[in-house]
Amino acid sequence: MDEKQALIVDDHPIIRGSLKQVLQQTFPSLFIRDSPGTEDVLEEICSYPWTFVTLDINLPSGNGLNIVRKVQGCCPQTPIVVFSLFPEDQYTFRALRAGAAAYVSKARSASELVEVIKSVLRGEKKSGEPITQVVLSTREIEVLRLLAKGLDREEIAKVLGISEKTVSTYRTRLLQKLDARTTVDLVRYALDEGLLER
Repeated sequence: MDEKQALIVDDHPIIRGSLKQVLQQTFPSLFIRDSPGTEDVLEEICSYPWTFVTLDINLPSGNGLNIVRKVQGCCPQTPIVVFSLFPEDQYTFRALRAGAAAYVSKARSASELVEVIKSVLRGEKKSGEPITQVVLSTREIEVLRLLAKGLDREEIAKVLGISEKTVSTYRTRLLQKLDARTTVDLVRYALDEGLLER
């Protein structure tokens, strides 16, 4: 498109104003609109081929991740950077699976957000790293790999030299971080990510 435009969706006017100022300094030729994320936010996002959209999770119109999913149905080419208060280790995977281009916590600096947006505009996938490296610790990946190999809690504890209770704790974290419900979901994810081949 000829004119590059970005949309900031956040229910806090101070956040919208600050983010608009930061982005305008970084991208002087970019026209930036902002929205409080009310009921017509999906129509706003899908009404124009935005260069990118930043979107909070908590919005007056509902959960921002649900909006991301709906955007995938009407304009999947629009890159969405979810920018919210929730910790990255808990929400990055959920945002990416919903169809977002990236997830950035509001705990990060403005310069870090800008770098992520630049990365998205270059067409780089997500954060440029495998999703397991973005949201999971080394030990969590080890537990996930062993679960996928069919080992039970006792066997995993022996292999890793940790208690069965600790194994259960890691499994619970994996379920939360990967937005999974059962061990079968975890195994399927590990296979899709090729963890057994590494």
